[in-house]
Amino acid sequence: MPAAQPLAATATLDDWHRLGLQIRLALQPDSPGLVRTYLLHAEALIAQGLQPPWRAHERSLTLLLDTAYDALLPIVWRITCLDACCRPLGQLGPLVHDNVTATRLRTLAWRLASFSYRPQEASRP
Repeated sequence: MPAAQPLAATATLDDWHRLGLQIRLALQPDSPGLVRTYLLHAEALIAQGLQPPWRAHERSLTLLLDTAYDALLPIVWRITCLDACCRPLGQLGPLVHDNVTATRLRTLAWRLASFSYRPQEASRP
C-alpha cells in the first residue's frame, strides 16, 4: 500500500478557499495549526502551478491581516494570524519586479507595521 502523501502535497484550490474561510471567520480559534495548514496549502498550490506565487502569497497575507484587524474576533485568534504574517510577507519580497508590486508590498507591510490591538475610535464631531 503506498504511503499517504503529506496534506499540503494534495492541496486543491477548494481546500485552500475553505481553510481561508475558516480562518477569516475564526471558526476554530483554538486551532493555530489551521493557519500553518493554510500557508502550506498556498505553497503547495504554487508548486503544483495552480496559483501564481505573487497572488497566493498576497492573498494569504491579506487574509491574515484582515483577520488580525477584525476587532470582533477573539484576540488570541487575531494574534495568531498577526504572528503568521511574516511568512507570506517574506515570500513576497523576492517576487517584487516592478513599481506596481513594490507599491503593493509597501502597502501590505505598512498595514502590518501599523497594527494596533485597539480598534480605531470613531471620530467625534
